[in-house]
Amino acid sequence: MRTDYVLAARRHIRDAHLLLAKGSLANAGQLFGISVECGLKSLLVRGGAPRNANGDLLPPYKKHMPQLDKFINDLTTLPDGRAASVLQSRLPNLVSLDDWSIDHRYWREPEIPLPTHLSDWELAALEMDALLDEAAGGGVL
Repeated sequence: MRTDYVLAARRHIRDAHLLLAKGSLANAGQLFGISVECGLKSLLVRGGAPRNANGDLLPPYKKHMPQLDKFINDLTTLPDGRAASVLQSRLPNLVSLDDWSIDHRYWREPEIPLPTHLSDWELAALEMDALLDEAAGGGVL
């Protein structure tokens, strides 16, 4: 399978920090959000969500943030029955991505809500990174 959501989440948060250090705030913010999205998708895969031969999630799980987060919360459980409340308790800053959009990649930079939310998006990505560490160790989900 080509798709590996965990490795993608790790790559995107790493590159986001590199861009942040260089002052490329818009692209850093975009990658923080994508990192969280990939992390959520990895948890869906771990929970048994259906995938195609490449490893991509299939509908109805194929969504982007913030719709992906809302979808998971509306499910109230992951596909194998584990509670979505685990996500909410481990990812308290996930809500900060409500104003993040995959479509920001097309926007003019002044229109992206960076000054007020970039650090929150980073915090959400760091929480997801820690949750992926915990999940890899078998301690959650």
